[in-house]
Amino acid sequence: MDSKREHDPDYSTITTILIFWLTFLLVYMNTRRQKRVPPGPTLFPIIGNLPSLISSDTLGGLNELRKQYGDIIGLYAGSKLFVFLYGYDTIHDALIKKGSQFMERAKPSFDKEEVVHTKGLIFTEGTRWKDGRSFTLAALQDICYRDKGFTEQFVNDEVIALKEIMLKFEHPFDIERYLNSGATNVIVQVVYGHRFDLDDSELYWFQKTIRDFAEVYMKREVILNCLPVLQWFPCDILGIQKTRDTFTKVMVFLTNFIETLKRKSMQGRTSCTYVESYLDRIAANKSNGVESTFDEDDLKIAAYHLIVAGSETTTSTVRWILLHLIRNPHIQEKMFMEMTEILGGEPLSVADRKRPPYVQAVVLEGLRISHVAPLGMPHTVRQDTLFRGFNIPEQCTVIPVLSSALKDPDVWEDPEEFKPERFLNSDGSDIIVPKQFIPFSLGPRSCLGETLARIEIFLFTAGLVQKLRFLPEKDCMLPDKKGVLATTLNAVSFKMRVVER
Repeated sequence: MDSKREHDPDYSTITTILIFWLTFLLVYMNTRRQKRVPPGPTLFPIIGNLPSLISSDTLGGLNELRKQYGDIIGLYAGSKLFVFLYGYDTIHDALIKKGSQFMERAKPSFDKEEVVHTKGLIFTEGTRWKDGRSFTLAALQDICYRDKGFTEQFVNDEVIALKEIMLKFEHPFDIERYLNSGATNVIVQVVYGHRFDLDDSELYWFQKTIRDFAEVYMKREVILNCLPVLQWFPCDILGIQKTRDTFTKVMVFLTNFIETLKRKSMQGRTSCTYVESYLDRIAANKSNGVESTFDEDDLKIAAYHLIVAGSETTTSTVRWILLHLIRNPHIQEKMFMEMTEILGGEPLSVADRKRPPYVQAVVLEGLRISHVAPLGMPHTVRQDTLFRGFNIPEQCTVIPVLSSALKDPDVWEDPEEFKPERFLNSDGSDIIVPKQFIPFSLGPRSCLGETLARIEIFLFTAGLVQKLRFLPEKDCMLPDKKGVLATTLNAVSFKMRVVER
């Protein structure tokens, strides 16, 4: 009996091998450019145009392809087609003029039915998406402009905490971790009403986990587009189950804050946060017998989406602005002088945003030149769509290249130079914003948190310059303007010194 077992074939292994080779052949057959899709370079078997998508300089490589193929490019990762839209006019035509056709979100290659992809704010569709977006826009607008200075107090508190930490350093330091903590604190307070210490270990775990999660997710998407069979291999070789387990831990961590707010609401406290406003909507619908898409599972994912989207981008943008201020000390001083003249020593408020036009111009220029989300969130179309003479196939991924509008040399003179004056009128008394300024994208799926992000970035930047002078690590050793594309476009690591004003 034992001898026979030794010679029996391992049918599970044979099945796996057959599935692998069948998928290999199918992908090989399908990895060829479809008719009338946007042009692009020659495809490689299995991997498609993957080298163009994961090079050491992805943005630079895509820009070179634009010169060769035009403003609409089609690249394949395996059998998956990615369509890149370049230039303001092309992006505007797709997301505004044909916004109803391009408004769907591209779904991931795996776990499409997981709750994070079917609820919340990013991937939802139809009534759930419309109701959730409408409610969230109104809730954030109310929180940002509340009479009692709700949001500005959060930011001003973080600016003070950042100042105290930075002044303790005896040697040059990198501000990234602490700035990330400050920015995360603001959005966590807006959503959940909770604040962490800037050195809090749980906050650091959460930030690191979210960043690692996003990077692993992106890499896995690329691999699965080329070899989808790998998701069914034994031993979880892509770490999919590990990712699910990590996501569960993150949701438990965040849900604890919701439970705390639910207990507070039972005590009759006034609603101040996004979560409390959402819970009030659920209760109102229930008491009125109204059927709706609002439920606690959706709330948990919506709150998670707001936290993830609202911390990394704000951190990256403010850090980029500080980098350029270190490189241009005269701009720092001009900002400080304007704020001193207009505001005295008073902390800034939301209402003050338009009073110092030069400071506002610095923030706008920071949003333009940093373009921390150079590749906008992915869109898709429900059915084959004709766009500018090309066929955009259903369920392909459509990516607007926002940086192509923000650094268009035909619109912005010397686009790689930090020039706040480009946003000012001739006498510097008012702001002028060209239509090509689209750091938050366009159309029905544009950034939900734009209002909050603009306020945060302004108050963080102005508040820090009002209290501190930022200096390079060493005299005549300026930080590099080079960026690194990960989940956002981040400035290369650099250190600074600060002096209290």
